[in-house]
Amino acid sequence: MNALLCGALALAGMGPARAAPAAGAQALPLGPVLYCFVGPNTQPPPPGNLGNCSTFYQGASSYSADFDIRNLPAGNYNFLWTNDNGLVLPCTTKSCRTTYRGGRPIVDVVNVTYTDLATGIARTLSRDVQINSPL
Repeated sequence: MNALLCGALALAGMGPARAAPAAGAQALPLGPVLYCFVGPNTQPPPPGNLGNCSTFYQGASSYSADFDIRNLPAGNYNFLWTNDNGLVLPCTTKSCRTTYRGGRPIVDVVNVTYTDLATGIARTLSRDVQINSPL
């Protein structure tokens, strides 16, 4: 009887059974993440919330990097977009596009600081941009 009771208590302590994620499934990030896609690109945007912030596409006169804060809770926010050089980007929403001149390798970091206007709490998200340069 004690063995059965101990076995039942051990199983109850394990909690509910959880299915393993399907092979190849992308884990969903919790909380806000900064999506990025650089184009032109030889690869299509991958599924999920991260995107592809690099390209090895040759010969473009310019490249665009599109950013979007995904999984941002509802609310009122102020957004400040900057790059690695401290340049303030001309974006005021949860999405931003910046353009880079082609013909040379580019490495940059784009940051967005979003401030919840109700609480005053500010958080920063960043993504590395790689254009025709080693990762």
